[in-house]
Amino acid sequence: MIKRVLLAIVALLIVVAPVIAAEEAEYKLINSLNYHKGMYEAAAGEIYLKVPLGSEAANVGGDEQDTERYTAGVPFAFRPDENGNIWILDSVNQALKLFGKDGALQKNISLANFGKVVRDFAFDGKKGFWLLSAHDGFIYRIDMTGKLVSQIEGFADARAIETGVLEELLVDMPTMASILRFGDDELLREQYPCDESLSMIEGVGGKLLTFEMGEKNARLLLRSVASPAETIPLSEYPLDIETPEVKYVSAKVIGHDKDANLYLSLTACHEETGAIYRDRIFRCTPAGKILAQKDILLFPCLAGDLPRDRVVTADGKVLTYYVDSDNNYVV
Repeated sequence: MIKRVLLAIVALLIVVAPVIAAEEAEYKLINSLNYHKGMYEAAAGEIYLKVPLGSEAANVGGDEQDTERYTAGVPFAFRPDENGNIWILDSVNQALKLFGKDGALQKNISLANFGKVVRDFAFDGKKGFWLLSAHDGFIYRIDMTGKLVSQIEGFADARAIETGVLEELLVDMPTMASILRFGDDELLREQYPCDESLSMIEGVGGKLLTFEMGEKNARLLLRSVASPAETIPLSEYPLDIETPEVKYVSAKVIGHDKDANLYLSLTACHEETGAIYRDRIFRCTPAGKILAQKDILLFPCLAGDLPRDRVVTADGKVLTYYVDSDNNYVV
Protein backbone atom coordinates (compact mmCIF):
# COMPACT_ATOMS: atom_id res chain seq x y z
CA MET A 1 0.00 0.00 0.00
CA ILE A 2 2.82 2.39 0.94
CA LYS A 3 4.67 1.49 -2.25
CA ARG A 4 1.52 2.22 -4.29
CA VAL A 5 1.09 5.63 -2.63
CA LEU A 6 4.74 6.54 -3.24
CA LEU A 7 4.41 5.58 -6.89
CA ALA A 8 1.32 7.77 -7.17
CA ILE A 9 3.16 10.72 -5.61
CA VAL A 10 6.13 10.27 -7.95
CA ALA A 11 3.79 10.12 -10.95
CA LEU A 12 2.00 13.26 -9.79
CA LEU A 13 5.29 15.12 -9.44
CA ILE A 14 6.34 14.07 -12.94
CA VAL A 15 3.10 15.44 -14.37
CA VAL A 16 2.87 18.60 -12.28
CA ALA A 17 6.52 19.68 -12.20
CA PRO A 18 6.77 20.71 -15.88
CA VAL A 19 3.55 22.70 -15.54
CA ILE A 20 4.87 24.55 -12.51
CA ALA A 21 8.17 25.21 -14.28
CA ALA A 22 6.37 26.58 -17.32
CA GLU A 23 4.22 28.86 -15.18
CA GLU A 24 7.27 30.22 -13.36
CA ALA A 25 9.38 30.69 -16.48
CA GLU A 26 9.73 34.31 -17.53
CA TYR A 27 10.04 33.33 -21.20
CA LYS A 28 9.40 30.26 -23.31
CA LEU A 29 9.33 29.23 -26.95
CA ILE A 30 5.90 28.82 -28.51
CA ASN A 31 5.82 27.90 -32.21
CA SER A 32 9.58 28.64 -32.25
CA LEU A 33 8.97 32.25 -31.12
CA ASN A 34 10.18 33.64 -27.78
CA TYR A 35 7.22 34.86 -25.68
CA HIS A 36 7.01 36.57 -22.30
CA LYS A 37 4.80 34.84 -19.73
CA GLY A 38 2.17 37.55 -20.14
CA MET A 39 1.44 36.05 -23.57
CA TYR A 40 1.11 32.40 -22.50
CA GLU A 41 -2.69 32.60 -22.48
CA ALA A 42 -2.96 34.45 -25.79
CA ALA A 43 -5.26 32.99 -28.43
CA ALA A 44 -3.82 30.32 -30.70
CA GLY A 45 -4.83 30.27 -34.33
CA GLU A 46 -7.30 27.85 -35.88
CA ILE A 47 -6.74 26.23 -39.27
CA TYR A 48 -8.89 27.95 -41.89
CA LEU A 49 -7.49 26.32 -45.04
CA LYS A 50 -4.80 23.75 -45.79
CA VAL A 51 -3.31 23.27 -49.28
CA PRO A 52 -0.47 20.79 -50.03
CA LEU A 53 2.72 22.20 -51.51
CA GLY A 54 3.45 20.79 -54.95
CA SER A 55 3.14 21.31 -58.68
CA GLU A 56 -0.32 19.84 -59.32
CA ALA A 57 -3.38 22.00 -60.00
CA ALA A 58 -4.74 21.52 -56.46
CA ASN A 59 -1.35 22.42 -54.91
CA VAL A 60 0.58 25.64 -54.48
CA GLY A 61 4.29 25.88 -55.16
CA GLY A 62 6.78 25.88 -52.33
CA ASP A 63 10.53 25.70 -51.85
CA GLU A 64 11.02 22.35 -53.63
CA GLN A 65 9.13 23.54 -56.71
CA ASP A 66 10.92 26.90 -56.87
CA THR A 67 14.11 25.71 -58.54
CA GLU A 68 14.90 29.24 -59.79
CA ARG A 69 14.59 30.66 -56.24
CA TYR A 70 12.24 33.43 -57.31
CA THR A 71 10.31 33.26 -54.02
CA ALA A 72 10.99 32.61 -50.34
CA GLY A 73 9.46 29.14 -50.67
CA VAL A 74 5.85 30.22 -50.10
CA PRO A 75 3.20 31.97 -52.22
CA PHE A 76 3.73 35.72 -52.34
CA ALA A 77 0.13 36.61 -51.47
CA PHE A 78 -3.35 35.38 -50.59
CA ARG A 79 -6.66 37.18 -50.19
CA PRO A 80 -10.17 36.14 -49.11
CA ASP A 81 -13.11 36.83 -51.40
CA GLU A 82 -16.45 38.18 -50.14
CA ASN A 83 -17.65 34.63 -49.38
CA GLY A 84 -14.61 33.62 -47.35
CA ASN A 85 -12.97 31.50 -50.04
CA ILE A 86 -9.25 32.12 -50.54
CA TRP A 87 -7.43 33.30 -53.65
CA ILE A 88 -3.76 32.24 -53.53
CA LEU A 89 -1.12 33.69 -55.82
CA ASP A 90 0.81 30.56 -56.81
CA SER A 91 3.77 32.40 -58.31
CA VAL A 92 5.94 29.29 -58.61
CA ASN A 93 3.34 27.42 -60.69
CA GLN A 94 2.34 30.66 -62.46
CA ALA A 95 -1.32 30.57 -61.51
CA LEU A 96 -3.93 32.41 -59.46
CA LYS A 97 -6.06 29.83 -57.66
CA LEU A 98 -9.32 29.99 -55.72
CA PHE A 99 -9.76 27.44 -52.93
CA GLY A 100 -12.94 26.77 -50.98
CA LYS A 101 -12.89 26.50 -47.21
CA ASP A 102 -12.84 22.71 -47.64
CA GLY A 103 -9.57 22.96 -49.56
CA ALA A 104 -11.14 22.13 -52.92
CA LEU A 105 -9.81 23.98 -55.96
CA GLN A 106 -12.59 26.10 -57.47
CA LYS A 107 -10.74 28.19 -60.08
CA ASN A 108 -7.31 28.06 -61.67
CA ILE A 109 -6.24 31.06 -63.76
CA SER A 110 -2.98 30.70 -65.68
CA LEU A 111 -0.50 33.57 -65.28
CA ALA A 112 2.09 32.15 -67.68
CA ASN A 113 1.74 35.12 -70.04
CA PHE A 114 2.31 37.79 -67.38
CA GLY A 115 6.02 37.67 -66.64
CA LYS A 116 8.22 35.15 -64.86
CA VAL A 117 7.22 36.20 -61.35
CA VAL A 118 3.90 37.77 -60.38
CA ARG A 119 4.64 39.27 -56.98
CA ASP A 120 1.21 40.52 -55.89
CA PHE A 121 -2.41 40.76 -56.96
CA ALA A 122 -5.44 42.87 -56.06
CA PHE A 123 -9.13 42.75 -56.89
CA ASP A 124 -10.35 44.95 -59.75
CA GLY A 125 -13.85 45.25 -58.31
CA LYS A 126 -15.77 42.17 -59.44
CA LYS A 127 -14.40 42.43 -62.98
CA GLY A 128 -11.05 40.74 -62.48
CA PHE A 129 -7.62 41.40 -61.03
CA TRP A 130 -4.55 43.58 -61.10
CA LEU A 131 -1.24 41.66 -61.27
CA LEU A 132 2.13 43.08 -60.24
CA SER A 133 4.96 41.58 -62.27
CA ALA A 134 7.87 43.38 -60.66
CA HIS A 135 10.39 41.24 -62.56
CA ASP A 136 9.52 42.90 -65.88
CA GLY A 137 8.09 46.12 -64.45
CA PHE A 138 4.46 45.75 -65.55
CA ILE A 139 1.10 45.83 -63.81
CA TYR A 140 -1.38 43.76 -65.80
CA ARG A 141 -5.16 44.11 -65.68
CA ILE A 142 -7.00 40.85 -66.40
CA ASP A 143 -10.61 39.69 -66.36
CA MET A 144 -11.96 36.75 -64.33
CA THR A 145 -10.90 34.28 -67.04
CA GLY A 146 -7.30 35.50 -67.15
CA LYS A 147 -7.65 37.46 -70.39
CA LEU A 148 -5.48 40.58 -70.61
CA VAL A 149 -7.49 43.82 -70.49
CA SER A 150 -4.63 46.35 -70.34
CA GLN A 151 -1.20 46.95 -68.85
CA ILE A 152 0.82 49.76 -67.27
CA GLU A 153 4.61 49.83 -67.26
CA GLY A 154 7.30 51.36 -65.06
CA PHE A 155 6.99 49.29 -61.86
CA ALA A 156 10.20 47.25 -61.81
CA ASP A 157 10.82 47.96 -58.13
CA ALA A 158 7.23 47.98 -56.86
CA ARG A 159 6.65 46.02 -53.66
CA ALA A 160 2.87 45.63 -53.43
CA ILE A 161 -0.48 46.71 -54.87
CA GLU A 162 -3.89 47.30 -53.30
CA THR A 163 -7.42 48.40 -54.09
CA GLY A 164 -9.89 49.71 -51.54
CA VAL A 165 -13.20 51.44 -51.05
CA LEU A 166 -12.64 53.70 -54.07
CA GLU A 167 -11.64 50.68 -56.21
CA GLU A 168 -8.60 52.59 -57.43
CA LEU A 169 -5.18 51.01 -57.84
CA LEU A 170 -2.54 51.80 -55.21
CA VAL A 171 1.11 50.89 -55.82
CA ASP A 172 3.86 50.79 -53.17
CA MET A 173 7.09 52.11 -54.76
CA PRO A 174 9.91 51.98 -52.15
CA THR A 175 12.51 53.34 -54.59
CA MET A 176 10.38 56.49 -54.98
CA ALA A 177 9.57 56.55 -51.24
CA SER A 178 5.96 56.91 -52.36
CA ILE A 179 2.59 55.26 -52.80
CA LEU A 180 0.99 55.96 -56.18
CA ARG A 181 -2.76 56.10 -56.85
CA PHE A 182 -4.22 55.37 -60.29
CA GLY A 183 -7.79 56.00 -61.42
CA ASP A 184 -9.96 53.54 -63.31
CA ASP A 185 -8.60 55.14 -66.50
CA GLU A 186 -5.13 53.98 -65.35
CA LEU A 187 -3.81 57.55 -65.16
CA LEU A 188 -1.80 58.69 -62.14
CA ARG A 189 -4.05 60.65 -59.78
CA GLU A 190 -1.95 61.15 -56.65
CA GLN A 191 1.52 60.52 -55.28
CA TYR A 192 1.93 60.10 -51.52
CA PRO A 193 5.52 60.74 -50.37
CA CYS A 194 5.92 58.45 -47.36
CA ASP A 195 7.91 55.98 -45.35
CA GLU A 196 6.87 52.45 -44.36
CA SER A 197 4.34 53.75 -41.81
CA LEU A 198 1.82 54.74 -44.51
CA SER A 199 -0.65 51.94 -45.17
CA MET A 200 -2.38 51.23 -48.47
CA ILE A 201 -5.54 50.39 -46.51
CA GLU A 202 -8.10 53.14 -47.07
CA GLY A 203 -10.08 54.80 -44.32
CA VAL A 204 -12.96 57.27 -44.44
CA GLY A 205 -13.45 58.79 -47.89
CA GLY A 206 -10.72 56.64 -49.39
CA LYS A 207 -8.01 58.47 -47.45
CA LEU A 208 -4.98 56.38 -46.53
CA LEU A 209 -4.20 55.48 -42.92
CA THR A 210 -0.87 55.78 -41.19
CA PHE A 211 0.70 55.12 -37.79
CA GLU A 212 2.99 57.44 -35.86
CA MET A 213 4.79 55.05 -33.53
CA GLY A 214 6.79 55.86 -30.41
CA GLU A 215 8.35 53.52 -27.88
CA LYS A 216 5.27 53.46 -25.64
CA ASN A 217 2.51 54.89 -27.80
CA ALA A 218 1.11 54.50 -31.30
CA ARG A 219 -1.11 57.12 -32.96
CA LEU A 220 -3.45 56.32 -35.83
CA LEU A 221 -3.85 59.13 -38.35
CA LEU A 222 -5.74 59.76 -41.57
CA ARG A 223 -3.65 61.11 -44.44
CA SER A 224 -6.00 63.89 -45.52
CA VAL A 225 -3.72 65.40 -48.18
CA ALA A 226 -1.37 63.39 -50.38
CA SER A 227 1.29 66.06 -50.93
CA PRO A 228 2.45 68.01 -49.09
CA ALA A 229 1.46 65.55 -46.39
CA GLU A 230 -1.31 66.54 -44.00
CA THR A 231 -2.86 64.22 -41.42
CA ILE A 232 -5.85 64.12 -39.08
CA PRO A 233 -5.31 62.39 -35.69
CA LEU A 234 -7.82 59.60 -35.06
CA SER A 235 -6.85 57.61 -31.96
CA GLU A 236 -3.98 56.54 -29.69
CA TYR A 237 -2.94 53.11 -28.40
CA PRO A 238 -0.64 53.45 -25.37
CA LEU A 239 1.49 50.46 -24.37
CA ASP A 240 0.40 49.56 -20.84
CA ILE A 241 3.57 47.62 -19.97
CA GLU A 242 5.78 49.53 -17.53
CA THR A 243 9.05 47.64 -18.17
CA PRO A 244 11.26 50.33 -19.79
CA GLU A 245 12.93 47.89 -22.17
CA VAL A 246 9.60 46.78 -23.66
CA LYS A 247 8.73 48.96 -26.63
CA TYR A 248 6.51 48.97 -29.67
CA VAL A 249 8.30 47.50 -32.69
CA SER A 250 5.42 47.35 -35.16
CA ALA A 251 2.09 49.08 -35.77
CA LYS A 252 0.11 48.22 -38.90
CA VAL A 253 -3.32 48.69 -40.42
CA ILE A 254 -4.14 45.25 -41.82
CA GLY A 255 -7.62 45.64 -43.28
CA HIS A 256 -11.31 46.14 -42.71
CA ASP A 257 -14.46 44.00 -42.72
CA LYS A 258 -17.76 44.38 -44.57
CA ASP A 259 -18.98 46.83 -41.89
CA ALA A 260 -15.97 49.13 -42.47
CA ASN A 261 -14.44 48.29 -39.08
CA LEU A 262 -10.66 48.68 -39.09
CA TYR A 263 -8.26 45.95 -37.97
CA LEU A 264 -4.95 47.00 -36.46
CA SER A 265 -1.92 44.96 -35.43
CA LEU A 266 0.45 46.22 -32.69
CA THR A 267 3.51 44.33 -31.49
CA ALA A 268 5.83 45.07 -28.56
CA CYS A 269 9.11 43.33 -27.71
CA HIS A 270 11.88 43.51 -25.12
CA GLU A 271 14.76 45.41 -26.71
CA GLU A 272 17.42 43.12 -25.21
CA THR A 273 15.90 39.63 -25.17
CA GLY A 274 13.69 40.11 -28.22
CA ALA A 275 10.85 38.40 -26.36
CA ILE A 276 7.33 39.19 -27.53
CA TYR A 277 5.34 40.93 -24.78
CA ARG A 278 2.40 41.96 -26.94
CA ASP A 279 1.00 40.88 -30.31
CA ARG A 280 -2.48 42.32 -30.30
CA ILE A 281 -5.22 42.66 -32.89
CA PHE A 282 -7.64 45.57 -32.45
CA ARG A 283 -11.03 45.84 -34.12
CA CYS A 284 -11.94 49.53 -34.31
CA THR A 285 -14.50 51.90 -35.74
CA PRO A 286 -13.43 53.93 -38.81
CA ALA A 287 -12.44 56.67 -36.33
CA GLY A 288 -10.13 54.28 -34.45
CA LYS A 289 -12.29 53.66 -31.37
CA ILE A 290 -11.56 50.18 -29.98
CA LEU A 291 -14.45 47.71 -30.27
CA ALA A 292 -12.53 44.54 -29.36
CA GLN A 293 -8.95 43.40 -28.85
CA LYS A 294 -7.11 40.11 -28.49
CA ASP A 295 -3.51 38.94 -28.06
CA ILE A 296 -2.54 36.19 -30.49
CA LEU A 297 0.12 33.48 -30.83
CA LEU A 298 1.55 32.90 -34.29
CA PHE A 299 4.02 30.84 -36.24
CA PRO A 300 7.10 32.72 -37.50
CA CYS A 301 6.78 34.34 -40.91
CA LEU A 302 9.01 32.46 -43.36
CA ALA A 303 9.55 35.44 -45.64
CA GLY A 304 10.27 38.97 -44.55
CA ASP A 305 9.47 40.69 -47.83
CA LEU A 306 5.97 39.50 -48.67
CA PRO A 307 3.49 42.20 -49.71
CA ARG A 308 1.53 41.40 -46.52
CA ASP A 309 1.32 38.57 -43.98
CA ARG A 310 -2.10 39.28 -42.43
CA VAL A 311 -5.44 39.90 -44.14
CA VAL A 312 -9.03 40.31 -42.95
CA THR A 313 -12.13 38.45 -44.17
CA ALA A 314 -15.48 40.15 -44.78
CA ASP A 315 -16.84 38.70 -41.52
CA GLY A 316 -13.87 39.89 -39.46
CA LYS A 317 -11.47 36.96 -39.24
CA VAL A 318 -7.77 37.81 -39.30
CA LEU A 319 -5.81 35.36 -41.44
CA THR A 320 -2.10 34.64 -41.69
CA TYR A 321 -0.13 31.61 -42.92
CA TYR A 322 2.56 29.05 -42.09
CA VAL A 323 3.99 25.86 -43.59
CA ASP A 324 3.44 22.78 -41.42
CA SER A 325 5.68 19.74 -40.92
CA ASP A 326 3.72 17.80 -43.56
CA ASN A 327 4.55 20.36 -46.25
CA ASN A 328 1.14 22.03 -46.31
CA TYR A 329 0.51 25.73 -46.84
CA VAL A 330 -1.80 26.54 -43.94
CA VAL A 331 -3.99 29.66 -43.64
